[in-house]
Amino acid sequence: MALPKEQKRKLSIILIIMIVVASLSMGGLVGYWVGCTSTFNRINDLQGQLSTIQEQINNLQTTAETTSQNQSDVLVTIDVLQGQVSVIRDQINSLQASNVASQETNEIMEEISNLQSQLSTLQEQINNIKATTSITYFLGENVSLSQLFEQVRESIVVIQAVVSPTVTVQGSGFFCNFTGQMIILTNDHVIDNAINIKVTFSNGNTYAAYRKGSNPNTDVAVLTTNAPQDEYKPLIIVSSSTLKVGDPVIVVGTPYGLEGSMSNGIISALNRTITTDQTTLTNIIQTTAPLNPGNSGGPLMNYLGQVIGMATAIVQDSQGIGFAIPSDTILQDIMEIMDQN
Repeated sequence: MALPKEQKRKLSIILIIMIVVASLSMGGLVGYWVGCTSTFNRINDLQGQLSTIQEQINNLQTTAETTSQNQSDVLVTIDVLQGQVSVIRDQINSLQASNVASQETNEIMEEISNLQSQLSTLQEQINNIKATTSITYFLGENVSLSQLFEQVRESIVVIQAVVSPTVTVQGSGFFCNFTGQMIILTNDHVIDNAINIKVTFSNGNTYAAYRKGSNPNTDVAVLTTNAPQDEYKPLIIVSSSTLKVGDPVIVVGTPYGLEGSMSNGIISALNRTITTDQTTLTNIIQTTAPLNPGNSGGPLMNYLGQVIGMATAIVQDSQGIGFAIPSDTILQDIMEIMDQN
């Protein structure tokens, strides 16, 4: 017996609705499955990267205990690993945020938590190796200061800031590579109120310099020039957080206009506060390395030739008391200045 047309129409509508609902449900299940699969693939990839870093750290734990000739390579490798860890940390945080928003399974969130735990362990191991490496180096074999000077001298420049037709301020500066861009670092007080700035490289070439930015509160300034890229010999800036009183240091600069001068000493105190004509500087390094007018803006370096500070001030009529801005402050200022430009 045939159904009435009205009933047939209702049954057709119900059937269509059922098909649509089933399709949407199936599509949702497929989408959910694809999403979970993609997330687990990302987790597996990150676990693989962490395993590779762990293997490199295991090798470093042996290398860091060898002679001082290997310490520079160890610290460079540590910096590379630190960069990789930072990238992975960002990826894990992004993964966590996206899965919290989509309310993924407890299993996925547990895997993400495990990744964060592994990452924290690796970061702690890197920090321990870095601290141990610094101590091992300073207690190791004697350093050839003449070789160290030859290693860094081409990275130091003379800065002449014309303040008025009759007044020119001279200081020092050094090269730094900031994410592929070559810059020159010096003190803010060296170029303060300058109407014209010139920079002379170690090869004698002189270029006009331009203020990229500065922070008078920390006495840090960033300059740029139009010099060819191959003339820049950038120094490596490392964290000053592990410095200790007694660590040996060198300063290279242009005291009294005497280019290419090096002095050495030790860190005699940390976390000093000093007041200059321009500002009050905090968390300052005190050093016995002789500083004189013209040294301002030059690098304070460890015996690996790495920058740990910037010469900034002296105590008039004193002997063996100089001050430097710590590299952690310099690094922070560089990022803020470059981000603003």
